[in-house]
Amino acid sequence: MKSEDIDAMAEILQEYGVSVPTDIIEKITSDFIDHLDAMREMRMTPFMSSGGESDFQKALRLERELLKVRTELAKMSKENQVYHDSAMRRLNASDVWIEDNTIKYRL
Repeated sequence: MKSEDIDAMAEILQEYGVSVPTDIIEKITSDFIDHLDAMREMRMTPFMSSGGESDFQKALRLERELLKVRTELAKMSKENQVYHDSAMRRLNASDVWIEDNTIKYRL
């Protein structure tokens, strides 16, 4: 996984107002790259049987996993927003953010 991939995922999440720690962004990026690799593999070998789950079953499983990750991400985003708002109220700050695992704020 390249740092460019992680940076791109961070930018995408930020565009949608999702703020998560870097380690979570790295995990999401890794999972997404794995998903893209699996989809590429499925397109390259549409008629090959692996003896295990079918391509359709695999696609359904990946969709369920993706839904689970999205649900967890939405929950973390909500928790992060609640924490952010709470910190802003407690500190009477105009801005609050996390930098190098340290809470920073501007009054």
